[in-house]
Amino acid sequence: GSTGGGGIAVGQFPQMYQGYQKTQSLKGEGPTLGGEKIGLSPLCGYPEDLCVKDLQKIFNNKMSVETMVEKGPKDSFLAVKGYLRYNAFVAANKNCNPLALRAVFDAMTTSADTVSPIVAQEKLDAFKDDIGAFKSQLLFTKLQGYSAIGFLLFLLGIAAATCAGSLALGWFPDWPGNQNFPVSLISPGIWTIPEYWI
Repeated sequence: GSTGGGGIAVGQFPQMYQGYQKTQSLKGEGPTLGGEKIGLSPLCGYPEDLCVKDLQKIFNNKMSVETMVEKGPKDSFLAVKGYLRYNAFVAANKNCNPLALRAVFDAMTTSADTVSPIVAQEKLDAFKDDIGAFKSQLLFTKLQGYSAIGFLLFLLGIAAATCAGSLALGWFPDWPGNQNFPVSLISPGIWTIPEYWI
């Protein structure tokens, strides 16, 4: 069970890294209105700061989230069920700065591509009149994401230690290293295991 769950969890990391790389590639891409920057926190992980005017252009879009969902591509089960997908959000905000679009969507959800339409509308309404609220929410969702990754790594560590302990007790129970794992990987050393193999 833990091995299967661990495999699924580990399989998410390449996707996370791919998403990070895609965001980094948006630096300098697409149209921008330029001007004043918002002073984005480095902890948000974006390749460059965002322009206030680029964000305001997105927030001032008169199209409702419900309409975005209706007109957007039905590229997943959740999209069909009425959730706002990132692709639909981008399609509804043509000629907007790509990095600003990514940041606004990220501020609405910890998911990479999907958000409840109710939550999305509430967030967009709040951001429209308060750039500070947008900055705070974006940082909060990013920190939530980092915490989730950290907790996942912690659980994977527990699962790995449990599996390794079971393996050791089952196949080389007399190995001295069983008492002080993982230090025992170096002293007495993993290479000594064959001497105690059952």
